[in-house]
Amino acid sequence: MKKSAFTLIELLVVIAIIAILAAILFPVFAQAKRAAKGTVALSDAKEMGLAQIMYTNDYDDQFSPVVEFETAWAVQPWEYLQQPYMKSWSILLDPTGPDAQASTQTGSATNGQQFALYGMWGMPPRLAATQGNSNLGYTFGQGSAAGKAMTGGQIWHYDGIAGVANAPGDTFGWAGYQPYNVPSLSTTSVSSPADQVMIGQAPEFDFLWAGDAADQFGLLFGSCTFNLYGCDNVISGLVARANDNDGPTVGFNSLSPFFTPNPAMPTGRTIYCCVDGHAKSSPWRQVMGTTETAGAQTVIKAFWPN
Repeated sequence: MKKSAFTLIELLVVIAIIAILAAILFPVFAQAKRAAKGTVALSDAKEMGLAQIMYTNDYDDQFSPVVEFETAWAVQPWEYLQQPYMKSWSILLDPTGPDAQASTQTGSATNGQQFALYGMWGMPPRLAATQGNSNLGYTFGQGSAAGKAMTGGQIWHYDGIAGVANAPGDTFGWAGYQPYNVPSLSTTSVSSPADQVMIGQAPEFDFLWAGDAADQFGLLFGSCTFNLYGCDNVISGLVARANDNDGPTVGFNSLSPFFTPNPAMPTGRTIYCCVDGHAKSSPWRQVMGTTETAGAQTVIKAFWPN
C-alpha cells in the first residue's frame, strides 16, 4: 500500500506563507494592544476625575491641594489625598507609560513603587501656590528653544487649579512651593470647565511646574536612578504617552542625560480629564498649542481657569 506525504517543497511553501502572515499581523496585534492600553488609561483618567469631583463635594466645592506638607519632608501628593474616593492604587499605574516597577528605570523595586504612585498622573498647581517657577512665572515659549519655535517667539501664559496645604508652623517651602496654605480653586470659579485640565499624564504629581516652565526639559532629581524615565529629560507638564507609533517615549528627550539646546516638542497624544469630569485623548500639540487672549496676554486655553 502506497503512503502519501508532503514534499519538502510543499512544507517550505507553507512555512513561508505562515511567516508572511505573521509579519503582516504581528504589527497589527501590537497596535491593537497599544490602543487597548490607551482605552484603559482613558478609563483610569475618568475614574480619577470622578474621585476628585467627589472630593469637592466634601470640601466646600474646592479641589484637593496638589500636595500637602505635614512637616518639612512629610509629603502627601494629591494621589494620597484622593484614595478615600479612588479606593484603588492600581489606576495610578498608567498602562501606556514606562514600567515603573522596572529596576532599570528607577534603581529598585521600592523606588519603582514610589514613582508608580507619584509620577504617572499629575494635577496642575496654581501659580500662586508656587514660588514663581524658576523666576519665569508660568510661561511657555522661553523655557527652551523648541518652545520658542512652537510659539513663534511669543510668550504664552498658563495656570492651574490646585493649591498647596502646609501644616501650622511649617515654613519650609518644599520643592518650590509657598510655605503657607494657598487654597485650590472651586469648581464654580473655573470659567470653562469642559476645557480645563484637572488631571493628566505627567512625569510627576505636579507636572514639575513648581520648578520648571511647561516647555522645559530636565530631570526631577540629579541622579538618573531616582527618575521615572531614568536619564531621559522629561518635558515639564503634560506628557504625550498615548500614541500607537511612538509608544511611551513620546514627550521626552532620550539623547542625553543633560539638558540639550533644542529638544523636540512632543508629537504624540496625551490623556487627561477635564474639570467637568470627562476624559479626553488629544494631540499634545493641540492641547498645549490652542491659545486665546486674556487682557494683554496670550494664554493656553486648557490651562487658564479664570
